[in-house]
Amino acid sequence: MEIKGRKVKFTIRPCRSIEEYKACAALQKRIWGHAWREVYPARLFVVIHGMGGQVLGAFAPHHGLIGFVASMPAWHGERRYFHSLIMGVLPEFQNQGMAKALKWEQRLHALQLGIDCVQWTFDPLRTKNAFLNIERLGAVVRRYQPDYYGNIDSRSQRGLPSDRLICEWWLKSSRVRRAMEGARPRAKSTPPEARVTLPADDRTQAGPNLQKARETQLKIRRQLSGYFRRGYAITGFAVDRPQCAYLLDRLQNANR
Repeated sequence: MEIKGRKVKFTIRPCRSIEEYKACAALQKRIWGHAWREVYPARLFVVIHGMGGQVLGAFAPHHGLIGFVASMPAWHGERRYFHSLIMGVLPEFQNQGMAKALKWEQRLHALQLGIDCVQWTFDPLRTKNAFLNIERLGAVVRRYQPDYYGNIDSRSQRGLPSDRLICEWWLKSSRVRRAMEGARPRAKSTPPEARVTLPADDRTQAGPNLQKARETQLKIRRQLSGYFRRGYAITGFAVDRPQCAYLLDRLQNANR
């Protein structure tokens, strides 16, 4: 798939060589500032490809690999799905629709393989990720995992527990079809049953605001975990600066 963004034209296709898998490893260092011990190595992407997973890259002329997404086969009981292990875009190429394009291509490849659900994790404090996952892609969230990965040595995570939300992306659902058409997955006219607010500024994540980030993280952990235990799911994400909000409803069947 070839797409022309606002600043760069890029092509999305499967990665095909050990050099391209090595580039996927190197990008992680450039995007997140991970310590090398935190980086998924090239050999992992070789294994993912060999076991029937996906390693899709975004390539731009004169730049090479500028973004990628990787997912592996997984199972819940007898139900097969894909776990999307990682997705990243170099900072200088962000905000051009590349992340969304990578996910839609991931969806297409999954459906071709008979997969109807992709799951992945994201940091509850990352509001840009939340907006992409819930509003632009139509995913839902019903699980909160405190300190999921343990300590992570990176610029964005250093000093905070690695709390994660678990996205469920039901590829054939009406929510996802509406998102594909550019509509909001959740009906705007219907008020949510619950809201959990957080600052819109991702910079509360770490650095000089670390104590504030810890307090915000703990508040969100308690509130969302409580709602999930009572049968609620995140179905929308509202941006009203300087605040954002997770919108929650009772959800009987996410695959609709």
